[in-house]
Amino acid sequence: MENNTEKQILEELKSINQSLKSLKAEATEVKQPPLIVDILKSLFIGVCVVAPAIAILYGLFQILGSWI
Repeated sequence: MENNTEKQILEELKSINQSLKSLKAEATEVKQPPLIVDILKSLFIGVCVVAPAIAILYGLFQILGSWI
C-alpha cells in the first residue's frame, strides 16, 4: 500500500515538474515589440510632450522680450 502511494506521489510530482517547465519555457518566449514600434512611440511622446513645452517656453520668451 505504501509503495503504491509513493509511486502516485512521485508521478504527480513529475507531472507538476513537467507543467512548471512548460510554463517557464512559455514565459521566457515573450516576444519583444519590433524596433519600429519603439521608434514611433518615442516620436509620438516627443511630439505630444516636448514640442508643446518648447512652444510654451518660446512664447513666454517672446512676451518677455517684447517688454524689455
